[in-house]
Amino acid sequence: MGLHDMSEGPTGKLPENILSSLSDDVREREQATTICLYNFEASNIAADTVSSYVFSNSEVQVHTIVDRVVPSWVNGSTDVVIMSYSGNSPEIDSIYFGAKARGARIHCITSGGKLKELCDTNGDDLITVPGGLNEFDATGHEIGVLVDLYESMGIKGIRAATEAAVPRLIEYRDSIWNSENAWKLAVQISGRIPVIYCIGELRAVHKRWKMLINEVIGKLAFSGELPEFDHNEIVSWTEDSDASEFFILMFRTKSDSKLLDHIVNTVTTLLPEYNLDMKVIDLEGELMERAIRGIILADAVVNCLKESE
Repeated sequence: MGLHDMSEGPTGKLPENILSSLSDDVREREQATTICLYNFEASNIAADTVSSYVFSNSEVQVHTIVDRVVPSWVNGSTDVVIMSYSGNSPEIDSIYFGAKARGARIHCITSGGKLKELCDTNGDDLITVPGGLNEFDATGHEIGVLVDLYESMGIKGIRAATEAAVPRLIEYRDSIWNSENAWKLAVQISGRIPVIYCIGELRAVHKRWKMLINEVIGKLAFSGELPEFDHNEIVSWTEDSDASEFFILMFRTKSDSKLLDHIVNTVTTLLPEYNLDMKVIDLEGELMERAIRGIILADAVVNCLKESE
């Protein structure tokens, strides 16, 4: 299948796109206590990236939801954020009108489409991101506007943390883009079936790798999370003769849980003993920053894979 049949990949400007989408003047909104963040397609990457900060640093409850269902506990004191870059995700009608029926405060993040029309028609809170981009280049803009929205709803500190991380992310991007390390990973993945693992707070990382390999390169890829990477899956890796067809990418970072760190280190020590082809990558930084580093690395490696076609 030729490159022209695939989705367009990211251009590598994710840190700059985050910075350009942070508003010069974040307006105050009503303070949130419970947020339902609906996110679809590649917008899921931005949602998971930003939520990793919120889960660890805010008392505001944030539920990231990829479904059509509006929970029965949603009411007039709930903020419902609907994020869809195209604005035409098929789930939008069910979610939007379901949230409206429960009296929720609705905030929409989109470049246009049906979602923008609904917000304009009903006077809801609309935050737009630049149109005309491929969905992977939109990720940085979505991160920026979601950070601003959360800051305005009372999740303080998230904007400052993002701004502080951007220069380091630009430095990392410059060090990895079209680098020897990126090309080496591209060669290792080429001709194999990639399987990407990480812990839950890095969920956006394994999703980005899988989406890019599936949609931009047109190759099969799988992903999963620790500690859900359980006994049965370990047995299949160590006993299945077909395991040699796969290439394992394990993303590791120091978490707040000694038990989780122990599980990750045990798995990364065990699997290579069975001659499995595995690469362990340590991600540095704080929360959002380390997730974005994993995303940038995915973008850089897929760019190499595209250039090699």
